[in-house]
Amino acid sequence: MTAPAPPFPPAPWQASPRLRLREFAAHDVDDLVRMHRDPRVRAQLVDDLPLDEPATAQRFIAGLQDFYRRHEGRGIWCAERALPPDPETLAEARQAHADGEIGDALLALVEAPEWRFCGWFSLVQVLGDEPEIEIGARLQPDAWGGTLALDGGDWLLRRAFGELGRERVFGYCDPANRSAAHCLRVLGFSATGLAPYNGGQAAQFRLQRADWLAWQQLPRRAQLRHALAQAQPRFSAPANRCA
Repeated sequence: MTAPAPPFPPAPWQASPRLRLREFAAHDVDDLVRMHRDPRVRAQLVDDLPLDEPATAQRFIAGLQDFYRRHEGRGIWCAERALPPDPETLAEARQAHADGEIGDALLALVEAPEWRFCGWFSLVQVLGDEPEIEIGARLQPDAWGGTLALDGGDWLLRRAFGELGRERVFGYCDPANRSAAHCLRVLGFSATGLAPYNGGQAAQFRLQRADWLAWQQLPRRAQLRHALAQAQPRFSAPANRCA
């Protein structure tokens, strides 16, 4: 039996000024398919779900909408990044506001960023070890190279250790995905080696609550230095982007 849907979907959660998360909806199918048709994305995957096919993407989103109600606090959420308004349009609007030609409401509308699909973030049970949970992210290539993965990862961990009261959280990535491994380390995770994952092998990372609480006291620069030091024995040139 499918869990009843809420009359209105929850408002987006603001993970950072440039990133917000929300529940997936039917209108996200095209974006989901487009992302999974990009060979750069598919090269990083550790699962083989064909989300590049519209019918599969539709079923995937329908399943998520049921999952949200059955497992409150967990899920795979649509990620949107903030794109600033066109500078020329913004300058014109501010001048018009100063001249009294437009009001505060219209100016605020012009100043507001455009929110555009950029991938997803997830907090779900570990397949085959359901009491445990893992965080994950899948971003479009045009969202690589910044800190969106860290913004979303921080939000996931606050939810896992705060709202859900978990004592530990796992993270997995393709063993060759140095960018994802680097992001997990910056979030405070420690590598535990290879582990079975979706019928294959993935690099496994783990973060305990006590370690996460201590990690939060460090400035981001110190977290970055520590993450780079952890990776140095394995990689001579740490990755500089999060995918």
